[in-house]
Amino acid sequence: MRGWVRGRGWGGTWRWPSRRGRLTQVVALAVAVVACLAGVVVAALPTTSSASTSSALVTPAPLVAGAPSAVAAPPVGAGASGASPAVRTPSTAARSTPTSPSATRASTPAGGTSTGRPSSASRARGTSSAQVPALEPSRTDPKAAHEPDPVHRLASGRTYELHTNVRATPQYRGSARPLVIMLHGFLNTAEELRQVSGADSFADAHGFAVAYGVGVDEAWNAGGCCGEATTDDVAYVRQIVADVARHTPVDRSRIYVWGFSNGAMLAARVACQAPGLVAAVGMVGGQALVSCPRVRVNLVHIHGTADTTVPWRGGWSDYLKMSLPDGETEAMHFAPGSTISHILWNGGHIWPWWGIGALWDFSAPQTLNASADVR
Repeated sequence: MRGWVRGRGWGGTWRWPSRRGRLTQVVALAVAVVACLAGVVVAALPTTSSASTSSALVTPAPLVAGAPSAVAAPPVGAGASGASPAVRTPSTAARSTPTSPSATRASTPAGGTSTGRPSSASRARGTSSAQVPALEPSRTDPKAAHEPDPVHRLASGRTYELHTNVRATPQYRGSARPLVIMLHGFLNTAEELRQVSGADSFADAHGFAVAYGVGVDEAWNAGGCCGEATTDDVAYVRQIVADVARHTPVDRSRIYVWGFSNGAMLAARVACQAPGLVAAVGMVGGQALVSCPRVRVNLVHIHGTADTTVPWRGGWSDYLKMSLPDGETEAMHFAPGSTISHILWNGGHIWPWWGIGALWDFSAPQTLNASADVR
């Protein structure tokens, strides 16, 4: 046998390793020890997977006015920490940024003391430095997949889109439901707003119908903005309400108008000029351009403090080519006793993913009997 030396002695035949055999055994033993140690180290390491990356760190590309898509800026500010939008009342002068997850929204009589309540949609994420109106995809329904609803044509010739999971038929015996009218931004479309807001699936889950207005030349006559719009869009909103009631059961005491950018400005005008029509209005990234100091309103205003298209503190807008009012003085546009809630967050001119929930949280408790008050 190679590596061994044979011999004879008193006990018979014997053998012992040669020098070469002893060296071979030492090398084999060393290799076995190293292999064992390597196995122990590998077993102690944590397993990793590319699927473990948090989606909260990804910022979807926002839709930009006049273009199908744009590259989004990386998350800054609130980021993935879940920071809440700050809650402000009209009388506070300092600018605000997101603070902590415990922040609450206030439902405050204009000029009064704020009383906060937790918001189910208080988490904010990301900012945008876009100088043009942009929309951020909703996280309520990330794919925002839906079957297209019929486009309804009014007697005036204008159209709107209606989404409802309850149709008005002779067999329907359920209760009438709230109606939300959504108004897109300048050079945006109804379809873009319904996609990024996630309002369709949210409406189905919370039991209301939603109608999407269609602006003439993708603009609204909000009282000085935007484009060359001269249409009577307050009358158009009235026509939508009347026509929707033909297709789905509507609770006339719970009609709400929500808008983005130029659409938000029209929502404020509707609050002024049709107080007997709507129970509450919601503004995202807009400013009130009209004044109705004798009308009490219920209004929630969501605005990014980094917005330069429609600056929160007012001033010149290069995009709109006009000067805008200061959001801090918004209460002066309406009658004392109005309920006005400001939700400020560290974002740009975008529709935040939590926006639809925040608007519903504020609007849902409001009814026309309690809010309509024209002096």
